Amino acid sequence: MFCIETGNPVLDILVNILIFIAGTAVLVKGSDWFIDAASNLARRWGVSEIVIGLTLVSIGTSLPELASSSYAAIQGEGDFIIGNIVGSNVTNVSLILAIGIIGMGCMPFERRVLTRDGVFMLIVYLICAGLFALPLKTGDTVLHGIDFRGGILLLVLAACYLFTLFRQKETGAESESADSAREKGSVLADLALLALGIVMITAGSKGMVDPAVWGAHQLGISVLVISSTIVAFGTSVPELAVTLAGVIKKRHEIALGNILGSNIFNILLIFGVTSCITTLPLDTAGIGLLNLGFMGATGLLLILFLAAGKTRLTRVQGVVLLLTYLAFMICNVRAAVFK
Repeated sequence: MFCIETGNPVLDILVNILIFIAGTAVLVKGSDWFIDAASNLARRWGVSEIVIGLTLVSIGTSLPELASSSYAAIQGEGDFIIGNIVGSNVTNVSLILAIGIIGMGCMPFERRVLTRDGVFMLIVYLICAGLFALPLKTGDTVLHGIDFRGGILLLVLAACYLFTLFRQKETGAESESADSAREKGSVLADLALLALGIVMITAGSKGMVDPAVWGAHQLGISVLVISSTIVAFGTSVPELAVTLAGVIKKRHEIALGNILGSNIFNILLIFGVTSCITTLPLDTAGIGLLNLGFMGATGLLLILFLAAGKTRLTRVQGVVLLLTYLAFMICNVRAAVFK
């Protein structure tokens, strides 16, 4: 963890505050470089920024979830994986996207974001719910979850979605932008900057979250509460940084594409990979089923808002999403405290 204990309480607090500040600075700069590199690659390859946001950016910002979930799968911790991914998807839509919309007043988007990517995200949610609804027999025990067969299906869908996205090239003025981008630098330089941005975003997010977790421990807050609040938010900090950077730089398609793509690939890629390692059982009698319901509800809300907004998401819609996140957190904190 990016936190230090020296034995001196005052010094510990000061050092960890400095780590928090440094982590924030690295996170902000990393997200700035990440957005610039992603935009350059979009123009250079003749691929729309929404596609780059849906693929390179979203997969890159999901790396912390992929790494932690893969390790948890090796350890057989299926509950951690489900909580991490479902919670991250809820946070992406109802907190991160909401903050971006509220902060900027509105978020414009192209109609294909709804008809192609939003609809596909909802289909992925339904497939995920269907897989969790199927009974799995393990010895004499029957449970609900995703095993390697469901994992293979999810990975195949991920490959098909990526193939479909990258087949769609831009034309006209956007092609001229691609020619201009090629003249300004090399693909290798942009890829290196993109990779550096991912590293900085991941390291910066840990630098922000770990001292906060350490501080919560010092205050005697329940570990269950910490894991359902600070840690859940921490895995989505990269998405928050990239989304805000995209909004500030007027790269709205990268910002929105990052959220949609992250939610899609969290299920297709991370659930797909981890369920091939270990079966992911769903807690149908507790908070697990409720959280899955929250994920579906936030996804449906986003689709309805995209359909109603036609070409933009509004501040009022952002507030509604934020209230949904508040309800999600209240339910999780109550489950942790009164378990």
